[in-house]
Amino acid sequence: MEIQNKGSEWKKWDLHFHSPSSYDYGNKNVTNNEIISVLHSQNISVVAITDHHVIDIERIKDLQNLGKQYGITVLPGIEFLSDAKGKEPIHFIGIFAEDCHLEYIWGQIENLTAIKDVKGSGKKLNEVYCDLTETIKLVKKLGGITTIHAGEKHGSIENITNSLPHTIAQKIDIALIIDIYELGKASDQTGYKEKVFPAIGRTIPMIICSDNHNINKYVSSIKENLWIKGSTTFNGLRYALNEPSDRFFIGDTPPILKRVKEEKTKYIKSIEIKRNGEDDPKNIWFDSVNIPVNSELVAIIGNKGSGKSAISDIISMCADADHSDDFLFLHKTKFKKKGFADRFSATLEFESGEKIGPRSLDYNISTTDQCRVRYLPQSYFEKVCNEIGKIEAFRIEIEKVVFQYVPNDQRLGKENFQDLINFKKEKINKEIEYLLSKIKSINEKTIYLEDKSNPDYRQSILSKISLKKAELVAHESTKPIEKKDPSLNITDPSVINKRNELSDWNEKLNNEKEKVAASTIEINQSAVKIENLTSLKRELQGKVNELRNLINEFDETAKNYGIELSNVIKIEFDASDIDSVKNSIEERRNQLILDVSEDLYLEDGRTYQQFNSAMKIRYCTKQIEIIQADFGGAQKEYQQYLNTLSQWVEKKENIVGSEEKIDSLKFLQGELNFLDKDLEKDLVDFRKRRVDLTIEIFSKKNEVKYFYDEIKHDIASKLLSSNDSGLSIASTLTVANDLSSTLLGYIQQNKIGSFYGNDNGKNLLNELIFATNWNDENSLRKFLIEIIDYLDYDKRNKNSNNHEKTFIGNLIRNRKEFYERLFSLSYIESHYVLQQNGKNLEQLSPGEKGALLLVFYLVLDKEDIPLIIDQPEDNLDNLSVANILVPYIQEAKKKRQIIIVTHNPNLAVVSDAEQIIKVSINKENGNKFSFVSGGIDDLEINKAVIEVLEGTIPAFTKRKDKYSGITS
Repeated sequence: MEIQNKGSEWKKWDLHFHSPSSYDYGNKNVTNNEIISVLHSQNISVVAITDHHVIDIERIKDLQNLGKQYGITVLPGIEFLSDAKGKEPIHFIGIFAEDCHLEYIWGQIENLTAIKDVKGSGKKLNEVYCDLTETIKLVKKLGGITTIHAGEKHGSIENITNSLPHTIAQKIDIALIIDIYELGKASDQTGYKEKVFPAIGRTIPMIICSDNHNINKYVSSIKENLWIKGSTTFNGLRYALNEPSDRFFIGDTPPILKRVKEEKTKYIKSIEIKRNGEDDPKNIWFDSVNIPVNSELVAIIGNKGSGKSAISDIISMCADADHSDDFLFLHKTKFKKKGFADRFSATLEFESGEKIGPRSLDYNISTTDQCRVRYLPQSYFEKVCNEIGKIEAFRIEIEKVVFQYVPNDQRLGKENFQDLINFKKEKINKEIEYLLSKIKSINEKTIYLEDKSNPDYRQSILSKISLKKAELVAHESTKPIEKKDPSLNITDPSVINKRNELSDWNEKLNNEKEKVAASTIEINQSAVKIENLTSLKRELQGKVNELRNLINEFDETAKNYGIELSNVIKIEFDASDIDSVKNSIEERRNQLILDVSEDLYLEDGRTYQQFNSAMKIRYCTKQIEIIQADFGGAQKEYQQYLNTLSQWVEKKENIVGSEEKIDSLKFLQGELNFLDKDLEKDLVDFRKRRVDLTIEIFSKKNEVKYFYDEIKHDIASKLLSSNDSGLSIASTLTVANDLSSTLLGYIQQNKIGSFYGNDNGKNLLNELIFATNWNDENSLRKFLIEIIDYLDYDKRNKNSNNHEKTFIGNLIRNRKEFYERLFSLSYIESHYVLQQNGKNLEQLSPGEKGALLLVFYLVLDKEDIPLIIDQPEDNLDNLSVANILVPYIQEAKKKRQIIIVTHNPNLAVVSDAEQIIKVSINKENGNKFSFVSGGIDDLEINKAVIEVLEGTIPAFTKRKDKYSGITS
C-alpha cells in the first residue's frame, strides 16, 4: 500500500451523536442521507453514533457507506447509563473502530450488561443501568475506548460526592480507567487541568460534543468545535489519546491552522522533483516525485543511504537556505560532481500557492537571495561542534537571534544587529582612536629607551668613553711647553703698544667666540621651541576642526528638532598668542643665525662695529695675525706658542665638551649616568603609562559590552522559561583565536628567550593567554605586563628566581607594529556566547555543543520560517535527545514548521511527529527513489517506523525484555 498524505492534521470530530435509533430522538423521520449531508455542511470529518443502550448495526453501516462519499468516517458507539452514584445516573460512552466486527460487539454488550434486561425482563432502554466499571472493562476488551460525562454536563462523574473518602477513591478509580472526559462547557477544562489531573497523576483528553438528538437542530447543538489531530480513523483517535494536551482542541480554530492561514508563505505545502529530458533506466533517481508536507513536525526516516538528506537538501536548495557548502547530498563532490543534478529539477510550493521552481538540482544558491527556510545540515552541526572557526561564524547566528528580541522602538531604524552596534559604537571608536594615537607616541619613546637598554648600546658608550679618555690623555701629552712673554722685560714703548693691542684683539676674539657658542646653543633650542609651538597650534586646530565637522555632521539632525547648534556651542579659535610668541622666537633665531653666519668679504666698507660676530672673529684673527707678523725673534716664538696653546685648548674643549655636545666626553659620561640611574625608571614609567592607556581602551570596549547587555535584556524571560536546558546567553569580551599565532609572528623563536622554540614558545604563550580573564581589568593588565616581562627575561625555567636578561629588540621583529597590535586590544571584541550551566560553547564536548545549539534554534530563534534539521541526534546521546531535544521540538513546532531527518525513534515518535516520510532508494533499479508518508497512527506508517527506527518488533521486544530482566 502506497500512502502519500500529510499525516496527522486537525479535523473536526463529533464523538457523541445520536441517530433516530435513540429512544429520545427528536424527529424519527430524519433520513441517513440528511444526517450525512448536515455533517458534511459543518465540515465534520469523524462522527461517532452513540445511541442510548443500542447499536443499530444496519443504520451505522448505511451511514458509513454514505459518509465515505463525503470523506466522513462513521464510528460505531453506544451510550450507557450507569447505576446512580449521586443525584442522577452517570452517562458514559463506548466507541469502536470503523471496521470492527460490529455484530459480535453488539452481541457481547447486549448479553453481558444490564441491557440484556430489555429483552429478558421487558424493561425499556431508559430503565436499565449498567455497572460503570464492569462495562468499561467490557468495552475495552472488545477493542473500544470510553468517554464519560464530566464537569457540569448532565450525567457527569462529578455527581459522585467528594464528601466521603470511599466516593473520592471511587472517582479516582474511574479516572484511571476512562479514556476521555466529555465536558459540558469549555471552562470546565480549567479545574481538571489545575486540580484533578495533578492529583491523579494523569492527564485525560477532554472533549465537547454535540450530543445531538435532532439533525435539524445540529448547528445550535454545537457549543464548541471539537478538533482532533490525527488520521480520521479509530486508530487516529486511539493514538491521539497518547497526546491529550497536543492532539485535542476545544474552540473555534486550533492555533496552527490560524497561523498557517495568516502566514501561508511560511509553510511548505509540497516538494516536487522530476526528470529533465529522456529517461535513463540506469539512473532513474527522482521520477515524478511529489511529496506533501505537513505544517507541523515532519520526520524523514529511512535506512542508511535511502535519500533522507537528499530531500532536506533539495527543499533547502529551492528555499535559498544558508550553509549550502555543507549540503550532504547536493554537494559538489557528490550528486553534483557526478553530473546527475542537472538532469533533475525541483519545485517547492507553499501553502499560499506560491511556487519556487522548477529549479535545477545543480542550482547554486546566491548569498543575496532571501532565505525562505532555516537549514542545519548534518555536516554544519559537526563543524560547529568540532571546529573553533565555525563557532566564530555561529556568533553571527546568535546576534541575528538576539536582534529579533530588540523591540522595534529600540532598533533606532537599523535593519540588523551589526548596524545597531556600529551606530552605538561610533562615538566610542573615536575615543579609542584618540587613545591609540597616544599609545603610538608612547611606543616611539619606549622603543627609543629600550634601544638604550640594549647591553650593546651601553658597551658602545663605554667604548666611546674609553676612546675619548685615551684621546684626552694623548692630547694632554701634546700640550705646548709653557713660554714666558719676553716683552714683559722690554721697555720699548712700541713693543708695549703692540703687546697691549694684541691683548685687546685676543680679548675681543674670545668674547665673540663665547657669544657665537651661546648663540649656537640658543639657535638649537629655539628650533625645538618653534616645533613645539607649531605642533601645539596644529593639535588645537585639529581638535577645533573635528568639532566643526561634528557640528556640521549633526546640524541637519538638530534642525529636524528645531535646534540651532550655533546657539548650543560657539567656537572661537584665536592662535594669535601662539603665533606672536612663535614669531618672536623665529625673529630672534633668524637674528642669531645672521650673527653667526660668515660673510666671505671683509673689505666691503663696513666698520668693525657693523660686523656680525662671525665676521668679528675673522677680523680679530686677521688683526692678530698682522700684529704677530711684526714680531721677531723671541717675541715671534712666544706668539707662535700662544697660537699653538689656543688651538690645543680648543681641541681639548672639543674632546671634553658638554652634556649637550653629542659624542663629547661629558655627553658620553652623562649618557652613561642616565643608563645607570634613570633609564630603567623612565622605561618603567613609559610602559606603565602605555598599559594605563590600554586599560582605558579596555574600559571603552566594556562600554560596548554594556550595549550588548542592554540589547539582550528582553531575551532573559524567554531563557528563564526554558531553564531546564541550562541554556543562557552571556555578553562577553572574547579574544581572537589567532592571537597566539599573530604575536608569535613577530617573535623570533630561533633566538634565546622565553619563547624559544616553535612548540615550547607557542605553549608558553598559550598558557599566558588561556590564564587571562579578558573581562577582568586586572587580569588583562597582568597579561600585558607579563608579555613584556617574558620578552625582557628568559622565563623558561619557572623554578628559578634569577632569570637571564634578554634584549627585547633582538627578539621582536618590527617592535612598532608588535606594540600597536598588542596594546591596541584590536584582538578583543564584544560577543554573545551560548552557555550551558555557566560553561561557554567552546568548553563543551561535541555532544553538549550539539544539544545546546539545537535548543538555541528551537527555543530562542523567533524566526517563523520552516526549520529543517538533518540528523541532529548524530552529535547527541539518547538521554540528551529524550530529555532535552524532544521537549523543545514539541514546543518549537507550535510556532513554526519543522522538518527533521532522523534515525532516532525519540525524535520521530516521542516528539509526536505529525507526518512520517519514509524514503528509500533502490540501488539495483537505477537508484529509483520512492517514499510513503502519513501519520504515526496509520498502520503502514507505524510498521515502517518500527522497522526503520526500532529494528522490527521482535528486536524491539527482545531489547525491552532484556531491560525488564535487569530492572525487575
